[in-house]
Parts: sequence; C-alpha cells; structure tokens
Amino acid sequence: MKKILCALTCLVFLGLLFQAISFAQAETPKTGDKKFDSYLKSINEEARADPEGFIRRLSERHNMPEQEIREAKEKHGLDFGETYMATILARKSNRMVLEVAGEYKQNQGQGWGVMAQRMGIKPGSPAFKEMKAEAKEHANYLKNMNKKRNKELERERAKEKERQREKEKAQKIKD
Repeated sequence: MKKILCALTCLVFLGLLFQAISFAQAETPKTGDKKFDSYLKSINEEARADPEGFIRRLSERHNMPEQEIREAKEKHGLDFGETYMATILARKSNRMVLEVAGEYKQNQGQGWGVMAQRMGIKPGSPAFKEMKAEAKEHANYLKNMNKKRNKELERERAKEKERQREKEKAQKIKD
C-alpha cells in the first residue's frame, strides 16, 4: 500500500513538474493573428543563436538605442519575441521601449494585440499589416543569418578535421 501511495505521489509530482516546465516555456503571447504569432515565435527561437546581433539589428532597424532595448529586455524579463514587439510598438507610438515593455508586463495576460490596439493600431489596419510584414522580414533575416553561421561553422570544422588528418599523417611518416 505504501509503495502504491509513493508511486502515485511521484506521478502527481512529475505531472506538476511537466506542467510548470511547459508554462515556463510558453511562447510569446498572442497578437490576434496566427501568422504574426508564428513570426514572433520564429524570432524568439532564431535570436537565441546571436542575442547581441539580434539587439543590434533591432536597434538599427527601428532607430532605438541598443542599451534601451537591452535594459527593457532584462528589466522586464522579456523573451526575444516580446522584445521585438516592445521595440516596434515603441517606434510606432513614439515612446520608449522601456515604457512599452513595462506597460506590457503590467497587463501581460492581455497580449500584444491589445497593446497594439491601445496604441491605435487595430488588427487588419495598414499599420498592423506593416508590423506583421516587418516581423516576417526580421524572422527570415534571422533564419538566413543562422544558416550562414552554421555553414561557416561546418566549413571550419571540416578544415580542422583536415588539419588533424594531415598532422596524423605527418606523425605516422615520422614514426
């Protein structure tokens, strides 16, 4: 009987653990547009490969100081997709990224679509469509940069393997 209770307790604990992990890994809250959400998810995944490059490009693209973007991300615990949205909405509303990120965190359960509406950007409007197109472009840019980086790493690995083989050959000849 004790073994059964112990096993059930462990199963419940594991279930709660998996639920907590899945909650912690939840994707960027919704914008109200499935495609837009998929672009933000892609941005979130691809930016992990080069976080500094992501912030640098975001800064250049939206004419926002890198330090402001970095500070908003760190202070409010934003993921990369959320950082992207805070930056683009800050630019569209002529506000600081830190301010937009703070407002988002205060009302996080409402999502980015509601934030955009509060700033006068309605779903389906030209401004919303522009944001969506920019997110798609940014996601594609990050994917392409990561592909290039991975190809370069593969070339370097291949060169290193070739150098190692040459060393081994030279060593065998000496012996």
